[in-house]
Amino acid sequence: MDCFALMLPYVKGADPFVKLTAESVETDSQSSDDADYESIAATTKRREQFCRELSGLKTDMPFEALLAVLCVEDEYEAFKHRFSGIFAAIALRAIAYVDETAVQSKILDSARAVIEAELTGATDADSSVNAQLRSLDSYKALEYVGLEGQTALIRYCKGILEMARYATAGLSSDECKAWPNNPYANLLNSYNLMSCQEHNMDEALGYTKHFYGKLVDAHIPIVVQPTTLADEIPDSVFGEMADYAHAIWTFQPTRLFVPVLLIHGIQLSLVVFTRKGWHNVGLGPFAYTDIQPDSRDFDPLSGTICKLLYFLSLPPQKFGHFCDVSRRIWGDYEFVRRRDSTDEDQDPVLVDVNISKYSTDSSITIANECRIEQTINSRGRMAHKFRVKHRGERAILKLSWTPVKQLPESAVYDALKAANIPSTPSVIDSGIIVKNSFGYRVEYLLIEDCGVPLVEYLQAQLTLGIDELSDIAASVMSQAVECIYSAWNAGILHCNITADSIVVKDSRVTIPDWGHAKFAKDCAVDVDTLAAKWLFDKNKVAGDGDCDAPTTVTPLYASIPVLVGATQRSIVDDVESAFFVAMDALYKLQVDPPVVGMVGAEVGGRKSLAFMRAGCMGHYRYMEAVGVAKCSELFAWLTDTFREYLFVRNGEYIGRDLAIDPEFERTVEIQQLERILVQIKERVFGESPVSNTGKKQSQVGKSSTSVKAPRRSKRLQSKKRRR
Repeated sequence: MDCFALMLPYVKGADPFVKLTAESVETDSQSSDDADYESIAATTKRREQFCRELSGLKTDMPFEALLAVLCVEDEYEAFKHRFSGIFAAIALRAIAYVDETAVQSKILDSARAVIEAELTGATDADSSVNAQLRSLDSYKALEYVGLEGQTALIRYCKGILEMARYATAGLSSDECKAWPNNPYANLLNSYNLMSCQEHNMDEALGYTKHFYGKLVDAHIPIVVQPTTLADEIPDSVFGEMADYAHAIWTFQPTRLFVPVLLIHGIQLSLVVFTRKGWHNVGLGPFAYTDIQPDSRDFDPLSGTICKLLYFLSLPPQKFGHFCDVSRRIWGDYEFVRRRDSTDEDQDPVLVDVNISKYSTDSSITIANECRIEQTINSRGRMAHKFRVKHRGERAILKLSWTPVKQLPESAVYDALKAANIPSTPSVIDSGIIVKNSFGYRVEYLLIEDCGVPLVEYLQAQLTLGIDELSDIAASVMSQAVECIYSAWNAGILHCNITADSIVVKDSRVTIPDWGHAKFAKDCAVDVDTLAAKWLFDKNKVAGDGDCDAPTTVTPLYASIPVLVGATQRSIVDDVESAFFVAMDALYKLQVDPPVVGMVGAEVGGRKSLAFMRAGCMGHYRYMEAVGVAKCSELFAWLTDTFREYLFVRNGEYIGRDLAIDPEFERTVEIQQLERILVQIKERVFGESPVSNTGKKQSQVGKSSTSVKAPRRSKRLQSKKRRR
């Protein structure tokens, strides 16, 4: 069976039962042209964005350094020496690429004699290169000779892989056993290339065992340029590669990094995209520049072929994934504790991952249709989430990639549990899959299914009026702030409150997604014990709210200071995010179908969104400015109260200062927040709050009528006049 599959482009045939008129053909053609133009424009914009995001993150990595990162230096050396005859035989049959045309080369007889003597040795001249060359005599597929440019290079690359298969026929039985032979990349069988139409890849190496011709099957995208590139890769080429890498990050939840094979002229490069940045690994020339090359041209080319075939012999768990996905990428995942009976100090949080065809009591079925939609960035922290069943109960499985200098999310949940913080989910199981891959750890977390985001919870109850719905939103927001405050008191800061971070199930409010959290230096929990258990450096993760750049947060709900680049965060930023989540949910209830409004405006950038927010919050009719036309008196009171807490200091509106100056210091005013929480308990909950015990109680805070601009508007207007 071929180790790599040929992904053929899917062509949708014409329906023989559809009668087309000239008018319909013209209309369809116009629609198709418009769609193609929009698709090209969207692709161009996306790739330009990737170029900006990854600019300055390049590292020129020596080939030996990549081997060290993969921990395969010894394996490679053994591979290189044992099968040198195969690489030499292929190099002797390599083409010359002259004037962007593939030409069959012919090494000078004198040079060939020197090469064969050096490789085979005087006493065993017939056992190595000559044996492989005789095996290659049956290889007649030289269809790439005479072709030009990109087509010639792609066909020739495929030819190298086919020659490797033919050359192995000359191996001895012992050498055949030693030649890499695994389900992922069986070099004894033929190679094929596949093209991935979803992103218009030139070609891509893919997984044969689960081949469906989609991005989930692509292992190594191949980008081909007819001419050799200089030291700097042009933006057009880099944007294309980054686009493919981002798509694979999105569709394959087991990735550690994404390698892209760049063929440019006679040169081969491996561009490795990680969550931290990207590395350019030069492999060397894989074709000659002269029709009659000499022995000096031979060694580099033979070395390149060796490097290429070695990388393509590695199983996926050694080259790009944290587990073996050669047979399937969706299936029953087993997370097995990595325990060594001979080592009592073995870290108990480390786990191995296996994907089985059959489910067991301990396995978790993961399928694409179970995926919870997440935004995947081109770099930085990343998470894949799935709705699954564990031992018959619904749960959420989260696979996350976190910088090793940040807290493991499981450590945060341990801290929350130790501090008895309310409204946080129960953890069923958790562990670390990879301690460090290019500066990132891979973690898995299995928690209880806590429900759906606030907006979805409200949309499921549209039979209620806007007053009742906004009262529920007020209660949910209040409990979210209570949780944020309790965590802050324990020295834990969430740092990324979004719509997905405030969820409701059966009237129970929960705050999940603590993957961006930080510990304060005076954290109330035992950080030393957590650091020892979860393998992190406490001195690097504790910093009184000093967080990473704002690219790690969701802009739609980020606070104004974070949007403009502030890195110091406090409880006020988390409360502000919860404030926007509640208003955005209520706004979406009042627009059918939902459209982009002021709260969720996708404007030119983060700073533009920050200035827009600051302008809206400074207006006395700010609720209408962000798209909320109606709400209950309870919700109006709550948002008024929090607006003043967030954006007013000493009687002055500070929103514009926050948007202009990332270093502007907004005081926490913790006593004011505590007074607000007391008022919430009296006014919002009374004796019948939305329960945090999972039991549904009576309807919260019933109000009288829907309001457009209630007492709030007149009061704030009079304040404005007095100023």
